[in-house]
Amino acid sequence: MRVFGVWMWPDSLLENGVEKTFDMCAHAGVTDVYLLTKGLNGSTIFPYAEAKQTVPGRDLLQEALDAAHSHGQRLHAWFTSAGDAAYAAAYPERALYHYLSGPHARIVSITDCEYQRYMCRIIRHMVKHYAVDGLHLDYIRYNSVICGWSKEDMARYAAFGVDIGRIRHIMDKTFVGDNKDEAYIFNRYRCGDRDARLLAEARRLNVRVFAHILSDAAREEKPDIIISAALMPEGAYDDLAFSDLHYGQHYTDMADIVDVALPMAYSRSYDEDEQWVAMVTSGTMRRGLHTVTGIHAFEGGSGLSVQKDVAAVEAIKGADGICLFREGAGCLAWKEAGDIALYNPTKQGIASLLLHGKGETHSAEVSVESGQKALLPAAFEPSCIQAFAADGKELPVYLRTNTEA
Repeated sequence: MRVFGVWMWPDSLLENGVEKTFDMCAHAGVTDVYLLTKGLNGSTIFPYAEAKQTVPGRDLLQEALDAAHSHGQRLHAWFTSAGDAAYAAAYPERALYHYLSGPHARIVSITDCEYQRYMCRIIRHMVKHYAVDGLHLDYIRYNSVICGWSKEDMARYAAFGVDIGRIRHIMDKTFVGDNKDEAYIFNRYRCGDRDARLLAEARRLNVRVFAHILSDAAREEKPDIIISAALMPEGAYDDLAFSDLHYGQHYTDMADIVDVALPMAYSRSYDEDEQWVAMVTSGTMRRGLHTVTGIHAFEGGSGLSVQKDVAAVEAIKGADGICLFREGAGCLAWKEAGDIALYNPTKQGIASLLLHGKGETHSAEVSVESGQKALLPAAFEPSCIQAFAADGKELPVYLRTNTEA
C-alpha cells in the first residue's frame, strides 16, 4: 500500500501537541496527512490578511509541515472549498440557495466569481509561502439537488437548455407538499427525461469549472503539487442518478482534474460492510482515478470494521491506499519491541480491550487515558483490537499489521 493517510483536524495539534501527533502517526505507518487548513467556519490555520486565523499568534500550518517532513510524511492542505460560514455571513447573496428556504448559512455558491477569486488568492498565497505537498479539495460539489436555486442559478440552467418551468414542476413533485415523491426527479433522470438530464449536466459543468479554477491556481504556483479531492461515494455506483443530480460530482470529470481521489467510503454511516467499501474502491478506479479509499474510523466504527474495510481495499490490485477519517476520533496501534503500542488521541479513556488473533481472543483490563500511549504485552500477535471506554462505548482502532509494516 503506497498511501496510508489520515484526515486530521487542527484540534489534534492543539490538544495532543504537534510533534507528538505526527510522531504517533509515523509509528502507526502514516505516510500522508490531510490537515484541515481552511475549514467550514472560513478560518485558516496560517496567517492570511483576508481570513480569520484559527489560532491567532500561531502558524499551525508551518508547525505541522516541519513535523510531518521531519518524519518523512507528506502533508496535504485540506480545504472545505465551498464551505465558508464567515464568507456566507458577510455576503449572503453569494451563498448557496436552497430551493425552499433561501441562502445557506455556511455554504457559498460554487458559481460565484468573487468567491472563486477569493479562494484562488488564498490558495496561491499558501502554495507560494508554504512547502505543502498537496492541496486536498473537499466540498467540490453541491450538497443536494435542492440547493443551487438562486435566480442566477436558474438563469444558468435556462441558458444550458433546461425548461425552468418544467424542472420546477419536477422539483415540486419531488420535494413540496404532503404527496411529494422524493424519488421522482431521480426516476425522471433514469428514464432519460431531457430536463432532468440537462439539469444534472449543468450542475456537473459548474462543479468541473470550480474544481479546475482552484486546482489551476495551485498548479500555477507549484506545478508538481498533488491535487486530491474527497468525493461522495455514490459517484462510484453504476446508477449515477443520485450522484449526478445531488452533487454534480461526476467521477470521470474529476479524473481530468485531480491526481488522486479519496472516495469517502464510510461503511457504517451507510449501514454497509467491507464488500461495499471494495465496490466503491473498484468503481472509483474504473473511472480512471488513482484511488485512496476513505475508511470509517470515527464514532460508529469498531476495531473489527476498520480492519475489515482496510483489508478489503488491500485485496484490490492497483488500489493506491487508504485514508482514515479521522485522526483523533479513533485509536492507532502497532507492534513495538515485541509488544503492542496503543495510542489513544480520542477524548475518552480506554478501560478494556479485546485482542483478536487466529482462532483466539484475549480480553484485557487497561487504562489508557486521552492523549496517552500504552504498551500492551502481547501473548500472541493480534490481527485486530477492539477498545472500549468505561461506559462500554467502543472506540475504533486501526492496527498496523506486519504485512503493512
